[in-house]
Amino acid sequence: MNNKGNVDLLLRKVCKIHTNKVNQVLSKVKLHKGQPMLLKLLSNKDGIPQSSLAKELEITPATVSAMVKRMEKAGFIVRRRNAQDERLSNVYITEAGKKLSLQLNGFQNEMEEIVFDGFSAEEKKTLEGFLERIVENLK
Repeated sequence: MNNKGNVDLLLRKVCKIHTNKVNQVLSKVKLHKGQPMLLKLLSNKDGIPQSSLAKELEITPATVSAMVKRMEKAGFIVRRRNAQDERLSNVYITEAGKKLSLQLNGFQNEMEEIVFDGFSAEEKKTLEGFLERIVENLK
């Protein structure tokens, strides 16, 4: 299929191919899409309230709840009651989660090398600016 002249279709194609590739890798480590972002967030902000995860990840609280339950069951994160407010649960990354997060960082670097093969640093920076503008336009 020729996508020349139709940027929207080309963006969709890129997203679909990229998502399929990422899902292949995630299935090998028994993760679902979105979960790597939670691990990355906890690697930087360990112990934040579960209620804050939805805001930080820009997803619904129900999605966060399901994600946290699944990842806790897999041993990648753990929930503990907040010492100051018993109504809240804080979410912490486990050693297994930290190990997996590092593994995923390696995969992310590998994907970036594949995606941007043949791009100059300037071209990457220009594309990043365009994509940021698209994100803002879609909000």
